[in-house]
Amino acid sequence: MRYGAALLVCFAALAACAEATKRPIIGIVAQHLYSRTFNPDRTSTYIAASYVKFIEAAGGRVVPIFVNQTEDYYRKVFNSVNGVLFPGGQADLESSGYLEAAKIIFDLAVQAHKNGTEFPLWGTCLGFEALSRLAIDKLVLRHCFAEDLPLPLNFTSGFRESRLFDGLPR
Repeated sequence: MRYGAALLVCFAALAACAEATKRPIIGIVAQHLYSRTFNPDRTSTYIAASYVKFIEAAGGRVVPIFVNQTEDYYRKVFNSVNGVLFPGGQADLESSGYLEAAKIIFDLAVQAHKNGTEFPLWGTCLGFEALSRLAIDKLVLRHCFAEDLPLPLNFTSGFRESRLFDGLPR
């Protein structure tokens, strides 16, 4: 709740500016900082600057979405932003504040879609894994023994006609 008042002030300021600009407001879900050096009590969260720059480079404005908050908090954030980005990282997809936040936001987006309102969700790496898990309601990841194992890349027929590989030398 220590962020609650500050976040409400931010949303109020952004809402006041919403009429003056067409720039979308995108929420980015924070993650716990797993560092004993910089976060010895394990309470700090972060958002990598690259995700903020990614949204801003496209003309959007960024709002942080903190983890381990109430459902009411996530509902207020959801109703105040135009989309949510779930960044990559190292959060636990079995049980974590990141997954809990993702579940609430995902469920709100599904409900909005059923009501005829589109609400974009973007998942990068871990974020995509979280959205995949929530979409089918089970963990889709499995352990594989392929770490540091070089394997051949077998192209499918017609790969030379693709935009990605059309310039490959023969």
